[in-house]
Amino acid sequence: MTNALFSVQQAVMGALASSPSVQGLLGTPPSLYDHVPSGAAFPYVVYGATHVLPYDTKTESGFEQIITLDIWSRYRGTKETRDIFQSLYDTLHRANLSVAGQVFLSCEFHSADLLLESDGLTSHGAARFSVVTQGT
Repeated sequence: MTNALFSVQQAVMGALASSPSVQGLLGTPPSLYDHVPSGAAFPYVVYGATHVLPYDTKTESGFEQIITLDIWSRYRGTKETRDIFQSLYDTLHRANLSVAGQVFLSCEFHSADLLLESDGLTSHGAARFSVVTQGT
């Protein structure tokens, strides 16, 4: 299972890194992290929590992964966070990902939350996508 989780993460991050719209909002290379380095400049996106569900058939083992992409911004208001969310959506919803060692079945938008953090300065978005794969 660990390989399937990491392969999906690599596929998602690769698709985002090569997206012109993501690059336009997060720079080139885009500020996409698994672990945020000290002093990272806003805005950036973090590959966050993953919720894993079985997606087995009678003959194949598989997983549905609900991945969370956390958007962090210090732009006044939520416009930048909303623009980044739209770019993530445009890049990943119904995308055809290449997932190493897995049969890719689907990538679909699941849900999102957009909010202002308690510091009153930081906008946070949590965009969730469902990625379904089966083993090869």
